[in-house]
Amino acid sequence: MKKYFSYQEILEVARQLEKDIRQLDILQLDVHEAVKSYLRFDLKKLQYVSECNAFMLYHILYGRQNLQPQTLIVDHGAGIGLFAMLVKRLGLSCLCHDISPEYIDGIKHLGFVLNAMPDEFVTGDTNELVEFCKERKLQIAALASRNVIEHIPDYSTFFKELHQIATPGFIILITTSANIHNPIVRYIHKKIHKQYENFGSNSDMDNPTLNNRNCGMALRKEIIQEVFPDLHDDVLNLLAKNNRGFTKDIIIQRVQSFIKSGVLPSPIDHPTNTCDPITGVWVERLVPVSDYQKAAMDADFQFETLKGFYNTHYSKSIYNSAAKWMNKILNVLPDDHVALSPFLAMKLSQNHESL
Repeated sequence: MKKYFSYQEILEVARQLEKDIRQLDILQLDVHEAVKSYLRFDLKKLQYVSECNAFMLYHILYGRQNLQPQTLIVDHGAGIGLFAMLVKRLGLSCLCHDISPEYIDGIKHLGFVLNAMPDEFVTGDTNELVEFCKERKLQIAALASRNVIEHIPDYSTFFKELHQIATPGFIILITTSANIHNPIVRYIHKKIHKQYENFGSNSDMDNPTLNNRNCGMALRKEIIQEVFPDLHDDVLNLLAKNNRGFTKDIIIQRVQSFIKSGVLPSPIDHPTNTCDPITGVWVERLVPVSDYQKAAMDADFQFETLKGFYNTHYSKSIYNSAAKWMNKILNVLPDDHVALSPFLAMKLSQNHESL
């Protein structure tokens, strides 16, 4: 087995996988409609997705010696598993994890069709992934997680859970488009927050129609009204507004405290961050990289940021020209300069024996 892969070599494998994906007849795939929607969504930007997956895998493998076919990498929150399939096409082993059974079933079908079947599958939350690895005494070389951490209810707990499967040399590579430090990205994500709060969320990955039932304000009002039906509408609206970012049980506790004291509960510090009050899943949560760093170091990981890069495959050449110039500027900036990056890229490592 080859000991080292350059970024270009990994990208060539990713491009071939991309070509094979484009040959698929999505309508004829025997998968859940949510998987088809996800695939159609990724097809719109598949070249960039391929580059992002190659970027993550390159930084996971960089400096690693003696790669073997049994070198096991986790695709965390895998979606439709394109990163996992890249790992398989490169000749390594992969464990696919996702909270959605529909996605896991879809990955199994796509993996078979594309001749890139992952080796292990886990359906559930991160703690279930950790328990699966511990029970089977799996030696995990690395874990990749793309556009997931911005949804996780508690990223501090997430890091601590992953530390349970960390051994010397273990790498976690996390990227998220929710980069609070980039002014344009921050503006876009705040608009997403406000849309969810007031109107709902997209019905499906590639469907812009809003699901009005999944609206932050409306859901919190329903939760409060169910337990406290006699509240005046004005008070109800204030309580629903100030409980943005909290889950059902905590909302009820905060309203009970208000009824006893007459003091409105304080809102969270961030002006727009919001979560689903039923599941606790955040809506594209904006978090400073320093907060991620502190949480990672508290979980006994070393932490560093990597340079992101812009998509240069838009249909309009003016966008591509601007993106190429931004990438050139990023290339001469230090790795910890995140204000110009379109996404956050964070590398956590475990280079010593766990205590």
